[in-house]
Amino acid sequence: MDLMQETQVTTTLFSGICPARLRIFSFTLSAGSVPQAESPQQTLLFRILSASTTRIFIFFKSDRTASKIIFATPIPALKTCLIFSRMPAMNTQLPQRYANRASVNTIREVFDYIRKYRGKTFVLKIEDALMDHPLFPLLMKDIVQLHATGIRLIIVTGTRATIEKHLAIAKLYTRVENGIRITPRAAMAHVKLAAMEVVQTIIAHLSAGKVNGIMGNWVRARSMGVCDGTDYKFTGLVERVQSDIVVKLMDQDFIPVLYNIGMNATGDCYNLNSDHIARQVCLDLSVEKLFFIRAQDAIPATGLALPPGSQVHPDGSIFSNMDLGHVDDLMARHGDRLTLENQTALSCAKDVINRPDGVKRVHIIDGRKEGRLLQEVFSSIGGGTLIYGNRYAHIRQAGLNDIAEILHLLDGYVKKGNLVERSAADIKDQISAYHIYAVDHAVYGCGALYELGDGWAEIGAIAVNEAYKSKGIGHGLVEYLIREAADKGIHTLFLLTTQAADWFFEFGFVWASLSDLPDSRQQNYNLERNSRVLLLKLRDDQPANGEGIQ
Repeated sequence: MDLMQETQVTTTLFSGICPARLRIFSFTLSAGSVPQAESPQQTLLFRILSASTTRIFIFFKSDRTASKIIFATPIPALKTCLIFSRMPAMNTQLPQRYANRASVNTIREVFDYIRKYRGKTFVLKIEDALMDHPLFPLLMKDIVQLHATGIRLIIVTGTRATIEKHLAIAKLYTRVENGIRITPRAAMAHVKLAAMEVVQTIIAHLSAGKVNGIMGNWVRARSMGVCDGTDYKFTGLVERVQSDIVVKLMDQDFIPVLYNIGMNATGDCYNLNSDHIARQVCLDLSVEKLFFIRAQDAIPATGLALPPGSQVHPDGSIFSNMDLGHVDDLMARHGDRLTLENQTALSCAKDVINRPDGVKRVHIIDGRKEGRLLQEVFSSIGGGTLIYGNRYAHIRQAGLNDIAEILHLLDGYVKKGNLVERSAADIKDQISAYHIYAVDHAVYGCGALYELGDGWAEIGAIAVNEAYKSKGIGHGLVEYLIREAADKGIHTLFLLTTQAADWFFEFGFVWASLSDLPDSRQQNYNLERNSRVLLLKLRDDQPANGEGIQ
């Protein structure tokens, strides 16, 4: 079929799908190039998937339509081809104006994300199976771009596929038990060789982008030993990462590259799980995001009973957003249907998020999809599975056993004059009003919701462990108490503060006076402290004070 015949067939096909008027654009492609539209009146976003068998994805946006058309016929390099775009039958100036507006909004969104993440640390765990994919160089260019925006990066390399290749060449066989490779002494030389091959490939791509990647053995490990009667030989467990060295390297604008070899105190080498290295990096450093960049799709959703509240992508194939509760539900109900790789990724995500100063987000993405990494970082859409923490998951009602911890938290604030002093008896008498932020039996924050009746309640005793301030614990406690008050039918919240009024304004509290409070609270007001009064109305159908409330 010649070009003209193909044009007629394709025009007929697209006319049936898209009855709106068609516009035809002609392009000349060279291998790996990105075509430019001949008409300046359109905005087209192209994705070149392969230099030899190119498929062009056309995304066209107008004021009313957003169409995605796939030109599925392989496009020969250095030949002229025709691209078809759905066009609304209207003034051609309108699509350009709206396209420009969309482009500007996209640019603004990207700048917002750049400001948000500049100076933050991302950990990228990259599977070595991606290195043979045609788009791997583009993935590495995207990583270079992330670094150029001021994001601090740490790369952890996966090595499984390369180890398999080297062992096959050497005709060595190693057993895998419970997803863990048993590494005999004879295999260790090949494991090290595979690790170096992967690291050198990564660093070479970084160097091509004028970025300094640096490898080093900053992982301390120990032997896995014998488990359930199986001796795992030179397979090891991650103990810690020398975080001080890694941080200093990032301060000097390096990208540290960690690999699957760890050493013990005497210099013995062990073969480690790279996912566990990435997890330990997140536990030992302050990390904003962890990415699992794989040679497979994100967490599959097809055929599974979806946890309530979880989200899937429009095609229903993969999970889009999951909190830790959804992860627990998925693993409990469908753990046997998840691959070992997916189980490990989800388990690591839980470990690094489920702590007061933990990772904010974990992204599981398919590195074979062009631009997927940048899409996850710089847009609100994303194309992989995003896992995040439930900020209220660690908040619970306090019990009598928590009184000592509450007193300890309050003590520092009392000494600074920020809070009034409370005795153990005071807290015991009102223990049902107290809520705490606790992780693994350690209490990091507290707050109280005192109900006064007639739809009124007071927030007080907000305190956070000094070492965990700026981690969002206090913010989460106040939001939780506001939500609790609303659930209980409270119409007006108030609080008294001497120094933190500006912080409470962030939650919607406004200035008030003592006369705005219920009579019972006015009578107990401490005139010597002269605390400021703030109000938050949760319902507008009630008066601001207690008058007229039955």
